[in-house]
Amino acid sequence: DYLYPELVTEAHRWGVKVIMSIGGWGNCAGFPGMVALPVTRTKFIRQVLDFLKANSYDGVDIDWEFVSNSTEQRDFGFFIKELSETLKAQNPPLQLSMAAPADNYWAQWINFAGLIGYFDFVGFMTYDFHGPWSDHSGHNSPLFLCGGDTCGSLNDTFIYGLSRKIPSEKLLVGLAFYGRSFDCPELYRPFSESLYYSYADVAGLLTGGWTRLWDDCAQVPFARKADQSVIVSYDDEQSIGAKCRYVLDKNAAGVIIWELTEDYVNGQPVLLKVVGKAFAKTE
Repeated sequence: DYLYPELVTEAHRWGVKVIMSIGGWGNCAGFPGMVALPVTRTKFIRQVLDFLKANSYDGVDIDWEFVSNSTEQRDFGFFIKELSETLKAQNPPLQLSMAAPADNYWAQWINFAGLIGYFDFVGFMTYDFHGPWSDHSGHNSPLFLCGGDTCGSLNDTFIYGLSRKIPSEKLLVGLAFYGRSFDCPELYRPFSESLYYSYADVAGLLTGGWTRLWDDCAQVPFARKADQSVIVSYDDEQSIGAKCRYVLDKNAAGVIIWELTEDYVNGQPVLLKVVGKAFAKTE
């Protein structure tokens, strides 16, 4: 189900580029071995290029989750340099981007300053700041850090990206079209279970008796079940709009989204429309 030629054709008709992403959570076990040797890097890069040409893609996004030690850091650098040189030698040049961890621990293993010249964009995954792995409930994707929490935010990640010498014109931040539940009555409390909810799922909860609440500090909403036994942190039209304004105010390159289909309510891509309107180019 990887190929989608109808999408590529329609995107190109509107002057929009389509790139393929390699990796993603649970699909990265092959990266360390591949990048470790020049022969396997060369073979892989040739296969990527052949695939891009065969399917009319405009570039590739590397989503290695995550580079995790100094050896991988070194070999990742070799790989990105060689991949970029191959892509940029094409006519027209092909695009290279990466999905970057918003967590400073994992990001430490990426030599952003040394590699940024090879990337067109670096997209930080500014979501999953809280979830089943956390020891307390909290916002999935806060714009700002609040309530004494130290788990990160979109704003903190943007500032961190700049500190790592990524220019704002190459820096993308992440928008979440989903949220996560916590079986507790408030934010920043202990919990036992956390579940994944698409925006469409949350919209259904709100029509079924849940209450929408707004965190004016974090600039994101959350919803509470009527019996106060569960909360869901998510993003809606108001918070997505605030994040888009942040991107414009900071002269950032734009956004990445996880993921496009999850805001589909009553036949409409509710959140994507907000993004499109915010970034609409005017003559």
